[in-house]
Amino acid sequence: MLRFIASISFWAKRIANFAAIITVAFVALILLLQVTLRYLFSYSLPWPEEASRFAIIWVVLLMGSVLVRDQQLVTVDFFDRLWPKRVIFYRDLAYRMMLLVVLGVLFREGLSQAIAGWNMWTTALEIRWFWPYLAVPVGAGLMLVQMVCLTIEEVEVFFRKRKMHD
Repeated sequence: MLRFIASISFWAKRIANFAAIITVAFVALILLLQVTLRYLFSYSLPWPEEASRFAIIWVVLLMGSVLVRDQQLVTVDFFDRLWPKRVIFYRDLAYRMMLLVVLGVLFREGLSQAIAGWNMWTTALEIRWFWPYLAVPVGAGLMLVQMVCLTIEEVEVFFRKRKMHD
């Protein structure tokens, strides 16, 4: 079971990382194109700023799942060396459960907003708002998957260690 969960987590992280790298490269290219056109030819395209804004939002939400997986979210660990490992484990478990609820709500509400954006069009790109709004449920869903995988792995490791010591 743990191997399967680790595999899901690994591939979700790799795909999100790859998509974010490609998206950042896309942003760099379109902004370079826009700057070149504007300053060398006194002409600018109407869509690169809007496209880059939406792409950066996608990158941030995709990389959120990588940060969750690598446990790089902001933490306050000042007192951790003073508390027993058991207390830290249960505190972290409670934190993860709260974050799972928040991510679940973010996923649900983001999906609702994306669906509501199907009938609206962006100004410059003239695409449905669904696509920019879809970044929220996709990012929240990936973070949710990573948080579930991480929680299951840590619970299993904790109880396996505890069983060995008892």
